[in-house]
Amino acid sequence: MAQVGKRGGHSSPPSEGGRTARSRNDAAAAASTEGFTSKLEPRKGPVKVQLNTWVLASTEARLKWLVANRGSTVTSVVDVALQELLDRYDVPPADPDGRIREQ
Repeated sequence: MAQVGKRGGHSSPPSEGGRTARSRNDAAAAASTEGFTSKLEPRKGPVKVQLNTWVLASTEARLKWLVANRGSTVTSVVDVALQELLDRYDVPPADPDGRIREQ
C-alpha cells in the first residue's frame, strides 16, 4: 500500500517556534533574492494565445521527433508551419495584437 504524505520517508524535526530547518532556509533564500526580483522586468515578447487542437498520431510522432532532434519547441514549430500555410493561401498578415487590416 502506498504511503501518503511523506516524501522519501524523511521529515525535518520541528525546531524553535514550530519552524523546520527547510522553512528557515526558504525564508532566508527569499530574503536574499528580494533585491534581485524587484529589479527584474516582465518578459516582453509577441502576444500569444492558446490554441487547442487534435492531430493525427502520426503527425504528433513526427512533431515530437522534430522537437527532440532539432532543439525546437512545439510552439515554434506549430507557429512556423501555420505561418507558411497561411502565406501559401494568401491570408493577409495580422498586426502584433492579432488584428487583420483588410486591404
